[in-house]
Amino acid sequence: MNKKNLVTLLVFLSLIIVLAYIFSQQVKPIAKSSLPYFQYDSDSNKLSKSEIPGLRIEKFSFTNQQSEAVTEKVVSGRIFVADYFFAECPGICKEMATQMQRVHKKFIDKNDFLILSHTSKPEEDTPNMLMAYSKKYGVTNHDKWLFLTGDKKQLYEVARNQYHVVDDKGNGDEDDFIHTERFVLVDNNGFIRGYYDGTDSLEVDKLIEDIQILSK
Repeated sequence: MNKKNLVTLLVFLSLIIVLAYIFSQQVKPIAKSSLPYFQYDSDSNKLSKSEIPGLRIEKFSFTNQQSEAVTEKVVSGRIFVADYFFAECPGICKEMATQMQRVHKKFIDKNDFLILSHTSKPEEDTPNMLMAYSKKYGVTNHDKWLFLTGDKKQLYEVARNQYHVVDDKGNGDEDDFIHTERFVLVDNNGFIRGYYDGTDSLEVDKLIEDIQILSK
């Protein structure tokens, strides 16, 4: 091989390396779109994953542990995780709170991230009760992890028709009761991007990873 051909070959190989590097850098950001959206089929009462935006959190109005009004405006432009619990729950809520505590600590310094924990028993869980509960689980920033109470019918309507954390029907009356281990991940445009078992540490590991993906 003469000198001219050798130079040509080296230039060609260098070009391939440069193009490969550029391509690899361009591929990485696609990870954000790798999280699915979700659709709801009312006929089958089932959720399904989708590549296009679907279920979205709309209007709501509740009260947090600081007796402050919390509406959809508070989460506008922010990523957040939502769940349902009640303060005197003797079962799954304790593990859910422990796992959510991990999420809270991981993202406590992230300004565009919130946690919304809604009570299933608003008749018992007053703001004072929720404040005591939040302190029990080490919440130091009450503006980042919000424990919400309010009108039972609206709390249950949002659970069933916006978050879709339960499959059963109900109207939020005195005998109606919601109990679920689901955590819901919502992106900064209000679209649901994931469901997770809040009692399973591995699923919560996945939740933390997915929050990081949405944050890129």
